[in-house]
Amino acid sequence: CHEMLFDCPYYEQQMYPGDTRVQLQVLSALSRDDRIIRRAIELYDLAQRDDGMVPFNWPTRGTQEGATYTIAYVLMYGDYIMNHANREWLRARIPGLRKTMSGLEYYENKDGLLEDIPGWSFVDWVPDWLLGTPECSQTRPGEKGGVSCVINAHWAMALKAAATVERALGNELMAQYWDKKRERLGEAIVARFWDQERGLLADSDKREHYSEHAQCLAILADILPRDKRMRAFQHLVEDEDLKRCTVYFSYYLFETYFKFGRGDLFRRRLDLWRSYLKKGLTTTQESPDSEKQEVRSDCHAWGAHPIWFMQTGLAGIRSDAPFFARVCVQPSPGGLRDIEATHPHPDGWIKVNLKFERGKVSGTVTTPVPGRFVWRGKEVPLVVGENTIVE
Repeated sequence: CHEMLFDCPYYEQQMYPGDTRVQLQVLSALSRDDRIIRRAIELYDLAQRDDGMVPFNWPTRGTQEGATYTIAYVLMYGDYIMNHANREWLRARIPGLRKTMSGLEYYENKDGLLEDIPGWSFVDWVPDWLLGTPECSQTRPGEKGGVSCVINAHWAMALKAAATVERALGNELMAQYWDKKRERLGEAIVARFWDQERGLLADSDKREHYSEHAQCLAILADILPRDKRMRAFQHLVEDEDLKRCTVYFSYYLFETYFKFGRGDLFRRRLDLWRSYLKKGLTTTQESPDSEKQEVRSDCHAWGAHPIWFMQTGLAGIRSDAPFFARVCVQPSPGGLRDIEATHPHPDGWIKVNLKFERGKVSGTVTTPVPGRFVWRGKEVPLVVGENTIVE
């Protein structure tokens, strides 16, 4: 890293917000130093268009737009406020965050759903989506995409992140404003896209195509009623005809798995990464190979996100309050017998050394901040220093 955090070392020596959001989480798992993270976010802030959108890629000689990547930029603020602690730096970015949110609001229809948003609404490298059919969640530049469940669920996540940031900085009225919009948006998404027979959200209101992407984003945005959330997760795991997440969007899939404590599903899905090793690759491809083409973009930093989930998912070390004021350790070992992990914190390091046997856990948790340890529905408090875990 010199002037910026670029996506890959050959084809794209520039930043893409969707990529950057995932890459910043990897950095948050590796180092206590947040200077690169802050610099990446503020570069997008400084590059904002007059309408609040951020470039699809930056810095660059060309011009490319995409509202979905602008949404990813908003999510970086939610990530930062939970995992890092520079309050004054974040306050300086709030005007830019609000401008972006207002720019996205402009494309809401009468139901509160984003419709016909500009640019290339890129979501993921799903092979079937590359055909550009109207049912797909993404559109080609210049096309009108109508109303997409995937994009609107992503927008709901941005509303949730904005509310979290505003509330943590003491701006309760702004937080309530975004909360109410998310509530209304969630009701509109369910009314328009929920397929009661299948127990899934469809990608479009034609209810012909279904994806892992739509279920994951809706679950993470907390917009589904509990019964629908449980059904959607069940079918996310069981249904074989869903459009599958590739390397990039597996970040959101893994977040969903660990929201339900399913480390076993995470470990199984790492077969995709193991397949790269079998090819002789030591970095991850941008998109999967298909019958029509062999992918030759072989190094994309977004593919390192399993590092984040090994620490925050398998080991279960998560921020439990803004500015990482508290910690929650909720391991999901997924069949592992023992886990030893060290996770960065603004005030030091959080260390866990745990053993799992016959459904029980034992070991130690060392933390610079208070918090809680959660295992199989039971909670025990964590104090600053070393804590002994015995069940």
